[in-house]
Amino acid sequence: MKKVLLLLMLFSFNAEAQFLKDIFKYSTLYSSYDQSNSLQPVKSFYVTQENVLQETTPRIPNDATYTFGLRKLAFFDYEDKDRFYDGTETNIGQKSNEGNTNGLEYLFEMSKGKQQGDDFMNSKIFLRYLADHYIIKLEQTKNELVDLDYRSADLRFRLPIGKKLSLSIGGIYRTYQKAYGVNPIQSYLEENQWWNLSRDYYGHQDIAYSWENLQTGETGIDYFWYDQNDVLISNSDLDYRNNIFGQLVNSYNEEQLELISGGYANLSGIIGLDYYHYRKSFWFHAYGSVLPIHKTFSQADKDKYSYESFIGKNDWLDYSVGGQFGIKLNKKLGLFTEVAIQKYWDRKIEVLKAGINFKF
Repeated sequence: MKKVLLLLMLFSFNAEAQFLKDIFKYSTLYSSYDQSNSLQPVKSFYVTQENVLQETTPRIPNDATYTFGLRKLAFFDYEDKDRFYDGTETNIGQKSNEGNTNGLEYLFEMSKGKQQGDDFMNSKIFLRYLADHYIIKLEQTKNELVDLDYRSADLRFRLPIGKKLSLSIGGIYRTYQKAYGVNPIQSYLEENQWWNLSRDYYGHQDIAYSWENLQTGETGIDYFWYDQNDVLISNSDLDYRNNIFGQLVNSYNEEQLELISGGYANLSGIIGLDYYHYRKSFWFHAYGSVLPIHKTFSQADKDKYSYESFIGKNDWLDYSVGGQFGIKLNKKLGLFTEVAIQKYWDRKIEVLKAGINFKF
């Protein structure tokens, strides 16, 4: 009996080891660090009453990104199979509805960094199982650079049409936290004057004063602005709106959106089409998925903030489209282009590349 149990344990262990080996076979673990100069503003200066020149140019830290990832994505014939991964490259397999082979593919990636002085963290989880007649895909995307954050489960039937064309149709369920489409400050200003926001929400107070231009005789009224601690922060309405009020608007939007965030989901119909043609001297790969109709799920007290309520219909068009084109005109000259556009709700991610290669 002990021998039988031992054999079963060994068999189970070997089966699990083989299972894990198959999952991680051809996968790549990678990490990278990238740093470059940020776009610096034009130098600015201030002259004191004592005629002392002081530079007031804001210093923006360098752009930098840390990336960590694990990926197993099949390459198409036109893609570079010997590349070093740094997280900036795009692999068409995770964007199109087709892979270069059936089976399991995945990507786990996290990037954290700074761009133009602002911190960001992006993450991506992609799992897809491609079979002859169906597609299962799970995805999580967080892109703070375009303020897009969602999770999705995608199930489709797949219908190959010849050797180059493939049609897929099914449903996709997406969950998200943001109240996409809602702009709290716009709603506020439709019913209130802008200065009420400063007074009622942030404790800023304005005090009127009169002024006169001694050369022209022109007169008028303007306002000093004081913060909640009675500290003078601006000498005029124009200066206040240009340099302070914009920060209050951003804070107000963030605070109000936080109050109505969470609990949103869409069940959407999805239709995909892929075309793939490859020759060493010419290749063309086009793909697209459209989501034409949706059913919204949200908490009762937040339903009025859903994207469907915002636009007033359930048949808006979300989509993900793109393609690769390349041609070698001769042994030395070649052209290529890549396009990728994704629009979900009111957020859009766009990539466009084009170029010419000439080998001497």
